[in-house]
Amino acid sequence: MRSVQRRHRRVLALGLAASSVIAGVALTSLEASGQKRPAKAAPDSGAPGAPGESRYDPDNITAISQAMETLVKGIEKYNAKDYTTAIDTFKKGIQLNPRHPLGHYLLGEAYLATSNLPEAEAAFKAAEEVSDSKNPLLRSHVLFAVADVYERQKKWEQASKAWQVYIEHAAKLGPDGGGFPQSGAARLKAVDEAIKLDKQYEIVRQRIAAEKDGGAADANKPAPTKK
Repeated sequence: MRSVQRRHRRVLALGLAASSVIAGVALTSLEASGQKRPAKAAPDSGAPGAPGESRYDPDNITAISQAMETLVKGIEKYNAKDYTTAIDTFKKGIQLNPRHPLGHYLLGEAYLATSNLPEAEAAFKAAEEVSDSKNPLLRSHVLFAVADVYERQKKWEQASKAWQVYIEHAAKLGPDGGGFPQSGAARLKAVDEAIKLDKQYEIVRQRIAAEKDGGAADANKPAPTKK
């Protein structure tokens, strides 16, 4: 239950961040440069506008990008628990901007909500590959998700390494920047304990298997002949 709540909060937080692009990023950028706010909103994609006028800006500077707008729509579907539509919408957003980690991350969260761990892992790994220091908070979410999905699948060795990567990144961010290395350290400790137990169980399993094989071999031996 707690993991579901944490996942919902993560997606909702990023959803709010993405939604804020629609309302503020363009206007803030214009005001910072000393320009006035546009008197009229950009026309709808299907409506004619002035020559060269576009509703979207791929860089999210003068307007929201089509990719970001698509992701926001996907988040709305996710929050409505329409995960199938959310997945399809996130995929469309990724196609519009495959080099932005947010789309891959959100796709992973949607797959996670449907308990499709292999697809969630693939999406989170894709997000990790394209995320960088330009957006350290988003990368923090991505690294956490990668480690978490490994742990959920009991891929202990990979989870251990992934949690170490998250801890190092989170320590650089600090709590004020959205990094929580203590949480990662606690998860890493639990994973390392699982690795130790798994190794101990493996020794026991091998011993039991050897005893069974030995017992079967003894049972198959011919009975000694009486003289």
